[in-house]
Amino acid sequence: MDSKQILKIMHVVAWIVFIGLCIKTGAILISYFVSINNPEASKNLFEGLNLYEYYNYSFKQYTFIVSYKVALFATEAYIAFMVTQLLSGLNLEKPFNVNVQKLMQKISYSIFYLWIIAIVHNAQVQFLGKKYRFTIDLFSSDFIFLAGIIFIFAQIIKRGIQIQYENDLTI
Repeated sequence: MDSKQILKIMHVVAWIVFIGLCIKTGAILISYFVSINNPEASKNLFEGLNLYEYYNYSFKQYTFIVSYKVALFATEAYIAFMVTQLLSGLNLEKPFNVNVQKLMQKISYSIFYLWIIAIVHNAQVQFLGKKYRFTIDLFSSDFIFLAGIIFIFAQIIKRGIQIQYENDLTI
């Protein structure tokens, strides 16, 4: 398989991930609105996500936790969308262009925001979990490493653009 075929497959996969994350975000939102009048719905918001203990403790805390989850999945969907944009605009003949660099930088910033959301969510859930002995469901907080790597690649591409421009001027 050559690079173009791999990138086409990755483009399709990125679209599938984007659509899946949009569905997940929407399902949690709809389940949340259903749970406002029916507390039993908080026992299974999406794929077994049980926030019933939080709902019974405080509807406000329950709303915060659901909001974090919606923000996390919506941000992940936005990142997947930017990856689709990156893959559709990627030219292997001239890979160093400003659009690729800007998209990679946006992706790295979005992953950094994702990390912040995860840290805030985890702090709140751990506090409530320890204080009231609730079950604790934490987000992974490994996003900072990924954001850093993508940011570094964006800087490498930025330098590649500069070198490419300098070479174009000398010809």
